[in-house]
Parts: sequence; structure tokens; C-alpha cells
Amino acid sequence: WRFEFMSEVGVDAGGLAREWFELVSKKLFDPDFGLFLPSATNQMAMRINPDSELACPEDHLIYFRFLGRVMGKALFDGQLIAGHMVRHLYKHILGWPVMFEDLEIPDEEYYNNLKSLLDLDNVEDLCLNFTFTETAFGVNRDVELVEGGEEIDVTNDNLPEFLEANFKYHLMDRVKPQLTELLLGFYDVIPEPLLTMFDFQELELLMSGLPEIDVDDWMANTLYQGQFERRGAMHKSCQWFWEVVREFDHAERAKLLQFTTGSSGVPARGFSVLQGNDGNIKKFALSGIRKEQSLFPRAHTCFNRIDLPCYSSKEELREKLKIALATSVTGFDIE
Repeated sequence: WRFEFMSEVGVDAGGLAREWFELVSKKLFDPDFGLFLPSATNQMAMRINPDSELACPEDHLIYFRFLGRVMGKALFDGQLIAGHMVRHLYKHILGWPVMFEDLEIPDEEYYNNLKSLLDLDNVEDLCLNFTFTETAFGVNRDVELVEGGEEIDVTNDNLPEFLEANFKYHLMDRVKPQLTELLLGFYDVIPEPLLTMFDFQELELLMSGLPEIDVDDWMANTLYQGQFERRGAMHKSCQWFWEVVREFDHAERAKLLQFTTGSSGVPARGFSVLQGNDGNIKKFALSGIRKEQSLFPRAHTCFNRIDLPCYSSKEELREKLKIALATSVTGFDIE
């Protein structure tokens, strides 16, 4: 592809292509355009708008097919796009299995509500059935999660099927036409088998680029909790943590940011405006825990928090942190 801007004099030697990919992708990912919406837990991670047809009634699927081709071409040419997506969309592109936990990032409140059903002695007391109530522009409508779902009551016996039906609807069926066009557009440029060498974190970094992470800004906008609350940044474990982060290369820092917030994107105004699951400012937090609670660092992306065990040495901290970052790709939780 070669690019030329109308009413502008310029020869495409690379600069025009970079600008074109940035401008087009920024417009398509803009929530005001109607194709995407910010996720509940991370305002920088975009999810497909299930009501995109209302924003672009005649051509919303054409735009998704076009965006897929733009993303594929950008990856093929080594260009960057100006947008980050929620984790399960990268998994769809790669053909990876999507898990129930992937529902937490786009809709953390609903994920927790579903998860809480597992703790009930008798779920039938809630009088649920296999439907989901959607609200669009103030109008409610009931969607059957399975055929005849309105007539099927949720019981302790069929609760696993109810959770699976909800998970499949929210992450796949609800946006199936848009997702299908996005994937077809991407595969028009890059065949799916060529993507097997990547994981979803690497794919995000390749498509959206390695962020410039200012460690000083990150440190200045960090809260200390748990075992670290009294001494804060002066706690030996915190000092080791920041020393290890400074020793990381750009890719490792980006993966640490993904591990913590669910996205490698850094807010334009820095870590001081990092947002939480409710859209309000929720700064990065380091929470000290005992090693008896967890052998490895664990992340809470809804709260931009890392639970960091109090290790006995900097070397042990570095080793355990790197293992946690590596295994977070698989979806396994090491305890």
C-alpha cells in the first residue's frame, strides 16, 4: 500500500503510512464512532460495542471488516495501530480458547455476580432462568441464552451450564457478526496459521507497540498497602521491586504493566490518571503479603494492584516475578 493525503504534498517514504495507520485506527477505536466501547476494568482496553449497528446502521460490519484488514496489514508491515483491545479479542485472533475468567475485564461486576452463584446453597431461591436482560438506549429486552431459555429455571444441577451459556453469550454470541467480520478482515491479510508463534500478550505489543514507561512516574504514583503500608517505598521488598523493574527491558516492563492492569497501554497523562474498574482514578498499588499466602506475585487487574510476597532476597523476587509474568499468559494461577 502507498498513501497520499488529499490536498497535501508528500511522498510516502514511510512517514505517511505511519500517520495513516494511526489516524484511521484511532478513529475506528474512538468510542464516539460507535464500533467500540471502553471495558469496565480498563478504560484503555476497548471491547466491541454490541449495539454498533445503531451507531452505523448501514455499514458497521463493513467497518469491522476494514479494521481487521488494517490491523492485519499493520502487523504485516511492522506498523502500529492506535488502540488496545480487551484480552479475549487477541485470543480470538490467535484461535486460543477463551476462558470464563476473560469475562472479568470487559464486565467485572457481572463476572463477580455470576461467580457468587457458586457460593449459594440453593440457587433456585433467586428464581433465575436461562435469559439475560440487555439494555440499549433505555430499552430492556430479554435474550434467551439457549433455545427455550425462558422456560428453563436455573438449579444447582444446571448452574454450570448457565454460567457457560452466559460466558459464551457475552464474549462471543453477543457480538458474533462484528467479531466474525473483524477476524475475516484480519485473515484476509495474514492467514491464521502464521500467528501460531505468538501469544496474546505478544500480539498486543506487536500491534500497539511497546509503551514508553516512565519508571519514575510509575513510582511517584504508587500506593503501598498491606505489609508495605507503614514503610512504603522504604520497605526493602519495594526497593528490590523497583530495582528489578528498572533492570527490565521495554518488553518486560510492558508485560508487567499488562500483568497489573490488563493492558500495555499507558495513559497519555501518565500513571497519575490510571483508571480502575469504575472509571475513576485508581493508582497502581503494591500490597505486601506473607509468603505463606502466595509463593508468587499475583495481580488484581480490576484494582491495578500486585500482591507481592515479602521475599528474602532481590534475586528471589526477580525469579518469582518473571515466572508470574510468564505463566500469566497461560491463564494458570500459581499458588
